[in-house]
Amino acid sequence: MRSARLLRYSIMLGAFLLLPTATLGGAPIIGTELQDVVPKVLRVGFSTRILSDIDPRDAQVAMELWTKELGRSMGINTELQTVIFRNTAGLLEAVKKGELTVVSLPAIEYLKIRDEVGLAPSIVSTNNAGTARQFVLITRRDSGIRTVADLQGRLFLLPSPTKQEVSHVWLDVLLMKEGKRDRSSFFRQVKEAPSASQAIMAVFFGHANGAIVNRGALEASKTLNPQIGSQLSVVAESKPLLGDITCIPITVNEKLKRSIEYAALHLHESTVGRQIFTLFHIDRTISFQPYYLDGISELLRERNRLLAKLTRKR
Repeated sequence: MRSARLLRYSIMLGAFLLLPTATLGGAPIIGTELQDVVPKVLRVGFSTRILSDIDPRDAQVAMELWTKELGRSMGINTELQTVIFRNTAGLLEAVKKGELTVVSLPAIEYLKIRDEVGLAPSIVSTNNAGTARQFVLITRRDSGIRTVADLQGRLFLLPSPTKQEVSHVWLDVLLMKEGKRDRSSFFRQVKEAPSASQAIMAVFFGHANGAIVNRGALEASKTLNPQIGSQLSVVAESKPLLGDITCIPITVNEKLKRSIEYAALHLHESTVGRQIFTLFHIDRTISFQPYYLDGISELLRERNRLLAKLTRKR
């Protein structure tokens, strides 16, 4: 099951690069024309955090399959490699050395390293909920829990930090607004939920007192089971927060950069592209806009401000 999910994800990412690429004026670049701007080794890097529920060995095999097909389809005589980075330090070092042509990573991870490397945000995916995710803190309506403070001494569920680090930052902000710096002393117990749907059902059946999940998952669950909508309530909701982002190092040739972007932005126009996007509940890929990062940037600033305030009080 996990390998199958990864393979679908790999196909999606590979497909946009397998589309006919274009020059700055829109004419396709193929074969020897593209060869002029492609490095001897074209490497695509992925943070393991966007593949955190996939076995690394499965990830490597699947990614290598589509990178080989990439070279065959584009007609270029170039070695193609896919590299999955298990930590930010490794990815950062590879970008600094000029070893990567495309980099996909969580937006919050990008913000941590953007002042250290020359990475240009290029592409994001969108769906019916927009380009960003919104997190919600849910409880049962009949639990008597109406505020974050009411959750003190209760059992709480969180997404894995490797999958949804930004949700942990948001929870810390919520708690610091209540004057609480340490979540372990605030809650009776904090557990990681394997999935959003499992967290929702745990709160629904009273196995947990509250949880943080993304709004898209909550709305999907409510559609499948209307009782979830009638019995669960939202105590707090985050601002929209961008998920993953695809960047291109500023050292990459401009023609090659535009070619990759063109392919990604036009994927939804093909039948295969639409089928791939349907698998992942994505309408299309769109060009990055700087304001997409505003939500996470503001959240991090608020976290740092509240942390400094609580530290001064000690």
